[in-house]
Formats: sequence, C-alpha cells, structure tokens
Amino acid sequence: MARLGSRAGTGWRADDARGGCRGIHPSPFRRAPSSVNRVRDPEMLKVSVIVPTYRSTAHLDELVASLDRQSMPQDDFEVLLIDDGSPDDTYARLAQFAKTRPNYRVFRLPPSGWPSRPRNHGIDQARGQYTVFIDHDDRLFPDALQAAHALATRAGADVLDGKESKSDTPCWAMRDIATDVENAIDWIEPHPLLPMNPHKMFRTAFLHEQGIRFPEGGRQIWEDIGFDIAAHARAEVVSLMVETPFYYWNRPEHATTSGTFHDSLDEYLDAIARVFAWIDDELTQPRFAELLPRFRAYQLRMRLLPLFRWDKRTDAQRARIRDFAAALLDRVPADTDQYLDPWRRIGVALLRAGRFDLIGQHMPTWPPLECAPRAREPRWREQGLTVEVDLDWRYERFVVWRGGRAMLDLDPEVARFATEYALDIDVTDDLGAAEYAVDRRSRGEKVDWMLGHGVGAEPRPGSDGGPVHAAARLPLMWDAADDGTAHEGVWDLYVRTAVMRTRIVRRVRTAWQGRSWAIVDGRPVAVYSARDGGLSVDVGQTLFTVVDDPLAAASLTGNELVITLPHVAVLSEADVAGELVSSRGERLACRLVSAGGSASVRAMRPRPGRYAVEFGSVRSRLRIHLTRAGRVRVIHTPQRTPREVVAALRRRLAARLRRR
Repeated sequence: MARLGSRAGTGWRADDARGGCRGIHPSPFRRAPSSVNRVRDPEMLKVSVIVPTYRSTAHLDELVASLDRQSMPQDDFEVLLIDDGSPDDTYARLAQFAKTRPNYRVFRLPPSGWPSRPRNHGIDQARGQYTVFIDHDDRLFPDALQAAHALATRAGADVLDGKESKSDTPCWAMRDIATDVENAIDWIEPHPLLPMNPHKMFRTAFLHEQGIRFPEGGRQIWEDIGFDIAAHARAEVVSLMVETPFYYWNRPEHATTSGTFHDSLDEYLDAIARVFAWIDDELTQPRFAELLPRFRAYQLRMRLLPLFRWDKRTDAQRARIRDFAAALLDRVPADTDQYLDPWRRIGVALLRAGRFDLIGQHMPTWPPLECAPRAREPRWREQGLTVEVDLDWRYERFVVWRGGRAMLDLDPEVARFATEYALDIDVTDDLGAAEYAVDRRSRGEKVDWMLGHGVGAEPRPGSDGGPVHAAARLPLMWDAADDGTAHEGVWDLYVRTAVMRTRIVRRVRTAWQGRSWAIVDGRPVAVYSARDGGLSVDVGQTLFTVVDDPLAAASLTGNELVITLPHVAVLSEADVAGELVSSRGERLACRLVSAGGSASVRAMRPRPGRYAVEFGSVRSRLRIHLTRAGRVRVIHTPQRTPREVVAALRRRLAARLRRR
C-alpha cells in the first residue's frame, strides 16, 4: 500500500517555497511594544473608531450617519478618519465632518496603497480603552459601541467579535448560539474569530503591549487574517456578542480592492504563503494543538485546491502553481488532511504524491450539492408561529449509491489512486452529519437571527437511479414578541447548511399559498407566501393591512363602525392607531383592538362614502361603502401582480389615446 507524508517539521518560511514567495517574511505585523497611550487615564475615552479612507464614495456619509446614531454618548468615543492620500476631495469631506463633530480627528497620510498603514496610524493615535476598525463603505448598528463596550469591559476581553451582517449575503457569519459568550478563547469549531476580518473590537493597550499591527508594504492581501491570527494567539479573553447587532458589511456595486485579489498569480501565491507562515509562527502554543491542523486544512481547502481549476491557465502559470503547491505541501504535515472532506482529501493526496497529471481530471468531479428547504403550512399557536421545514439535499452528479452507501463517483484513474493509497470514497457519514439552521433576515435592516438549528440527516438512494439525497425535518417556533430582535418590517426565512465542509444558504420555499394573521405582543403580524415562493413574515403591517382578508366584515353598531376580523389569531391584547381615509381625502381616526380572543377595527360612525383603512403608510385594498340609507358594504379588491398592474396601465393609456 502506498503512503503519503511530508518531510515537514511544524512550520515553514514563505521564501523557502520552491518557485514561490520571494523575500516574504512571516509575521510582518510584529512590532516592538509601543509606548503610545500606555498609561490608562481615568478619563480615557471608551472607544476609538478607526476609519481608513481612500477615494470614498457616498457610503462614507452613511457610515458617519451610523456613528451619529450610536446610543453611546458622543463624548464617550472618538472617530479617527485617516485618509491614505486620496487624489480626490475625500480629505476635504473628512475635514468637513470634523468641523461639526468635536470627537472627530482627521489625518492625511502619503498614499500606501492598502488600508494597513492608516489602521496602524490609528492604533498609534487611539485614546480609547477599546479600538474598533470600520471600512469606509460600512457602518455600525445603533447599539454597537454601547453593547460591545459593556460586554468587553465586563469580561475583560482582549478581543470582541460582534454580530455581523453582510448586505448581499443572507445568514453571513451566523453562530448557532443565542446568548453572548464572555470567553470563547478555547473554542475550536467554530473558531471564535471567524470570519477573519478586522470588523471587531480590540483592547487598545493589548494591541500596544503585544505589538500587534497590520502588515504594511504595498498591497497586502489578507492582512486582516494575519492581524486576527496574531490577536488570537496572544489574547487571553475573546468575547462573542450575538445578542446585539454590531457591524454591517456593505458590498457596494463599484469595484473595491478586495475584488482584485486574483488579478496577479504571483501576488496571490505570495499571499497564500504568508498566511501559512503566520499560522505556523503564531499558533505554536500547546493550547493550539487541535486548532493548528484545522487552520491549515481550511487554507488548503479555501486557497490551494481552487488554484487547480485551471482550464484558463497558461502552461507557464500551471508550472508555477505546481512548483508552489509542491513546496507548500512539503512543509504542511500530512495529519492536516484528516480535517478535509473525502473529495478534497483525495485532491490534496494527488498533490502530495506529485500526480499533477490526475488533478485536472479530479477537479471537475466535485459533487455539486443542492438543498431545497420546504416549509409546511405555518400555524399560529398560543406560543407563537410554528412551522416545520423539510430539508432535502441532492447530489446531482459524482455521488452514487452502492451497497447501501453513498460513494464518490471518481474519474477511473483517480479511483485507482484512491484505492492504492487507501483513501476513503464513502461520503455516507458526511451526508448524515449535515448541520443546518433556519434564520430570519430583516429585509430592510439586513440583520439575521437564528430561529432553530439541528444536526443529522438520513442519506437515501435516489428513486429509479436518481440523485443520491438526504433528508431532515426541523420544527420551528417563533413567538415574534418584540424582544429587541423582531422590529417592524418584513422578515424572510433562509436555511443555511454545512455538508462536507461546504456551506449553502437557500430561501425557505413553501407550497402553501395565502396569508395568516395574528396579534402578537400588541402588534399585527402576518406570515405569507411571497411572490418568489418563499416564506416571509410582515411585522406591524408594513406591506399589508390586517383588514385585507375575505373574511373581514363591517357593520354599524350605534354610532360606531366595526370591522370584525375573524381571520386573526389573538395571542395578546392590542390597541393600534389607524385612520379611515375617504375617497374625498377626509381622515377619521380608528383603532385596531383585540381582547377576549377577538380582533376588530373600530371608528366613530363616518359620513356616507367610500373608505379605506390605513395603518402607518399602508392603505388597505378593502373598501367600506356606507350608503345614505345606513347600509354597509365591504368591497374586497384582489391584490394584483406587477404584470397585472402594467397591463392595466397600458389599457388605460390606450383608452385615453382612443378618446383623443
């Protein structure tokens, strides 16, 4: 039986890599301990917010507005705006911000080409007990600084990783925990500082005492990974804040430096080498014995293997990648590979064995996994909204069912290699160990909150030789009470899953059609099937009004107009102000009330005419027609799709043209 191994010790140097990383040395973020701001002033500010800028767009105004909205008093924190030599009016804009904000300081540096130097300058200038880094396109949530500082000081944190949202990625950086964690320093999976970015809070004295800085010197791809690794290696307390939204990562449509990582192959390979050097240099303590190989495996999976999807590479580039991979893997211990899934483990084994002739045949056989989450009909119970979500994972290709097991369907030559080296191709257990969670995402604020999570699925053969799949069911309950996380607005449900160390996020779909209302915590809440077939929840009548249902009925009782709402499940009392709006534009106060298990809208008896019901800025499609004879008629106007609206406008325009 053939054996795989490496001639490695525990670490390596980037500039040792054969054909690799010229003159790059590990841990460039190491500095001698700084004497700046070492003495703790009793009047020291609580937080220093460091914002590196370069040719900033209008998103910078949104960032400043988010800092203006902080619940932490402005006197308790400072903002350091540090421009990296922008050739446009960015510096003038920064100076204008500072004119009306006494807690702002503005700096202008010669252009360095990367955010590292401005951030390091900010660390040297910071006067706050804690330091927060924000990119100039992003922003903080209103309670970010107040809540993070309170948790960090209570726990004595060196680093705090806050709850982060990403504008274009639902369920980004979600953790399967519901409460804050004062110290997660010993966590291994998930790692407490994932994702590895600078969007965190660091104790300023800790950064100075440990000499932790961002690597400088032109473009420094993944400089934040190096910074975070150094911080984690030297920290004693790492806190996790999951109960309060902290950071909003905005991904603008315009190009950013992070979108140019793959432009230069040499630069990209040098960056990979730096990351491995940082890992080997920093994570040498005994407490990292279990973490170290996992970190290396993650980098092999995320950075090295994708290089071999090289259909569009030139021969010279392929040779460069082969030399780089051989040098790198010669120094990465073979026990790293146990933390890879079976398919990637085979890929790395091919590289370790020098079988570059087979890697091109292996890479196209990655099993594409799809997940289809389907929600059953939602129901309102006394505790809140309940729904069951059925999950179905399917391997469309490259996984087959043999002998009651799910097996990789490899290229024949790769399969012989796997047999020769005793590499497992059975992925049944990987499928069965699927992890999954359902999150609700605010459509307006882009904040995600976990509703429930589970582990385990049942692998099954496809019917009539169809795709191998796995199934699971996750029951959920959302009380929708206003606990600070269920603000008014529309919430969409998503599933995030991890199988074979591959993350998938999908919208929760439903075959159920309709809309179901309840009064929860004094507010009307509707669960409904959206136009895209997804399951969504409208909290507080921001899209629909509670009267828009065929079961709604109206009557006159003495001097009062009463619209009864038998379709509404009453889980709490309510008294919500609204208005009746007549076709003449007249407005009359009304109230949505619930008590004793029933809900209704009530108003003083209006004059004869046609009326809609309006809550907030949303007007009902239902119309109440009061005749002079005192009769009441309810007119239900069905909701029209955008296509139907456009067709109606075209018909109206055509009619006007004909009249001319």
